[in-house]
Amino acid sequence: MKALILLGCPETPSQTPMAVYAFSKLTQLGYDVTIAANPAASKLVRVSDPENYYKLNLVDLERTLGEIGEGDYDLLVGFVHKDAAAAFFVTFDQILNTKSIALVFERDLDLVGEFVEMIEESGSKAKIYAVRAFHNPSPIKVNFDRALKELE
Repeated sequence: MKALILLGCPETPSQTPMAVYAFSKLTQLGYDVTIAANPAASKLVRVSDPENYYKLNLVDLERTLGEIGEGDYDLLVGFVHKDAAAAFFVTFDQILNTKSIALVFERDLDLVGEFVEMIEESGSKAKIYAVRAFHNPSPIKVNFDRALKELE
């Protein structure tokens, strides 16, 4: 089984630890995990694992978008905290046509609602887990753990 984690702009502090956490949890579940990230997010994730303990498989987000096709991954997990992240998630979701989890978060609850609406209006069948969060990764972690339980 293969999983793809999408990371966009790393301005929210909770995204980086959650990316490493998600990579670890999915790996424990037997997934071969790839993280597709923009260059800044990729650098932050690499710095978060200086001993290469997790053996993180990081690839460029935009390059990956041009190379993927339906059936390449069994699970898509997207961190959605900006409108661009929502657009990337929807695009990957439509191309891959696989099980998808959208972890929607932002400090502004109105924006959380807008991002959820963007995903829903796209026709996505993704499971959406939305929460108000920015600095504290705990609410996102709770939602991700719930998503994994519902996957089983």
